[in-house]
Amino acid sequence: MRPWRDDIIQEACEFAARWGFLTQSLFFEFMCPMSRAHKFRYWNSLLESGKFIRSKSSDKILILSAKGRNILGGNARPARQSIYIAHDSVAARVILSLTKRDLISKYWLEDELMRNPIETYSVLGCEQVLKIPDVVFDLKINGGGTVRCSLEVEKTTKPIARYAKIALAYLGYQKVNVMLFAVDNTAAENILRRSFSSKAFVDKQKVPGLFNLNEFKPDDLETNIRFNDQELTFKNMLSLLTKLEIKRLKFSRDDKKTAVSLKIERNQEAA
Repeated sequence: MRPWRDDIIQEACEFAARWGFLTQSLFFEFMCPMSRAHKFRYWNSLLESGKFIRSKSSDKILILSAKGRNILGGNARPARQSIYIAHDSVAARVILSLTKRDLISKYWLEDELMRNPIETYSVLGCEQVLKIPDVVFDLKINGGGTVRCSLEVEKTTKPIARYAKIALAYLGYQKVNVMLFAVDNTAAENILRRSFSSKAFVDKQKVPGLFNLNEFKPDDLETNIRFNDQELTFKNMLSLLTKLEIKRLKFSRDDKKTAVSLKIERNQEAA
């Protein structure tokens, strides 16, 4: 019998404290690299520990209990409202895919920047904040240094005027070097591309990379991402930015068999 791993429970607590929730699919996919039976054993232990309670919206979503918050001190954010969890889970999958490869030195969530306006100006490098990204993160560069990136998740298509305002905001964010947008459909992708298509964005190298959030593959990162007319894989983009070898994530043997199940669970959590 394999030894119990307290680090899995600790990682789950730290994630929930920072993001305000924990979904079963994220836990299974990134935090518990074991057989499916062991995944459920650890998932159930989160509840049995008293540190978590089930969300009222789904039994596949956990939030920290009062006990869990007390153990973590004053660092835990409030529980995320259920209507935002499907959106935030997309961002979390991307960030976890990179942190599990040790590619990120630091990242900031929108909620964290909203609560610290002074840091927001410094992180984004701007005089006026019109739109805070869903996530800002620093990618490590081989040999030292970082490249600052932003991630936006677009699960719904916004009005053209709203995207124009978002584009204008990024034009002033001097410290954001690479902008990534995860989109749910081609309509949003086309509007975003047009919003960032003027000469001002090209001259300032503020052309975003757009990819379909439903096609994102954390294991091999072979998801296509498009910068205007240039298309490459997520893996190749990261390799160019970091000058590092981007390796596959190693999942348990059972994970490969249950990939379809995890996709179904993510759809259920989003419903």
